[in-house]
Amino acid sequence: MKLTTMTLGAGAVLLALCVPAWAELPPELAAFDEQVPGDLINDPTRIDWASYGTGYESSGRQAADIPGGGAARVFDIKAKGANAYDVAANVPLLSEIKSGDEVTVGFYARVVSTERSDGKGVIGVRFQENAAPYGGFGDTNVLIGSDWEWHEVTARADKRIRKADAIVALQLAGAKQSIEIGQAIVVKGSPTIVAKSAVAAAPASSLKDAASIEMPDALRTAGQLINDPIDRSWASGGIGGTWQAIDVPEIWLQKATRFTTPQVGANRWDLTSAIPILPDVKEGDTLMVAVVARTVSAQTEDGKGMIYARIQGTIPPYEGFGDKVFKIGDRWQMVNLPFTATRGFGAGDATVTLHFAGAAQEVEVGPVYVFKTN
Repeated sequence: MKLTTMTLGAGAVLLALCVPAWAELPPELAAFDEQVPGDLINDPTRIDWASYGTGYESSGRQAADIPGGGAARVFDIKAKGANAYDVAANVPLLSEIKSGDEVTVGFYARVVSTERSDGKGVIGVRFQENAAPYGGFGDTNVLIGSDWEWHEVTARADKRIRKADAIVALQLAGAKQSIEIGQAIVVKGSPTIVAKSAVAAAPASSLKDAASIEMPDALRTAGQLINDPIDRSWASGGIGGTWQAIDVPEIWLQKATRFTTPQVGANRWDLTSAIPILPDVKEGDTLMVAVVARTVSAQTEDGKGMIYARIQGTIPPYEGFGDKVFKIGDRWQMVNLPFTATRGFGAGDATVTLHFAGAAQEVEVGPVYVFKTN
């Protein structure tokens, strides 16, 4: 593949695209494929990777100075694990890996805090199957500094991993640490992705004209739209349950996420999802958040699902304002939540965060629209 050197783009958040196979890339990724050597086998515009483990928190962060698209996942590991893989994030691949294939992953990362005496964070990198017996290859520990840097790991496969199970596992429990990971790119057939001095930029979201986005008519005059309702690369995570992307043809934008909490969590935020706010938020701003949602089942007195919402920062200690709780019935409905900012945030530094672990329930959240109303 032809490699084109491009200046890194700084955007508000990375787009989440559903790609059936690396050989059938949509135009956005086909163009990206032309900028990297080898064959592109992941979606670099996604950072909504599945993560698992105990004793950690995960969230999203946006800022113009984050290379590769302006967005990153934050992983706050509370204690070093017995194994590095006790906490991990999985980067899904779009192609099978055959024995003998040369595979390279590259990613941006930096450490915010660490217990290591050398001041470094540590990420274990492994190409593997996401199914028992979790066979893999290329195990490498990557040391992460406090500045954003591009890291690459290359390995040659000694086994076949079918497309449905192929992932790159980023193992995070090698130390008590807080690490940010940005754009990740995976290719086959090349020992490197780019020279360390330049990385191709993925497409990034920006503020969109509300007139171009499908939404309830009642929202057309709500104010300035300050999120991208089409982009569902929300930072979901927590030990209190699971989440799954679903298609829902009967609602606006036809996409939703199902959140399942099998029991009431020790904290309502034991299962969360964060919707990025793109511009800055100033103290005194008035905001309105419209959430389209429904309840599948709920072990509550009235059988309605219960969701908590707040606007907060993207890094610990997640300071914010406007804590609210709302209930939803078993039919799709839109709930409008007003907020007044009691503090400010920089561009990309705030999210609308939803908490689901306040009840044992299964709820589905469709589009979320965020407006500045003053």
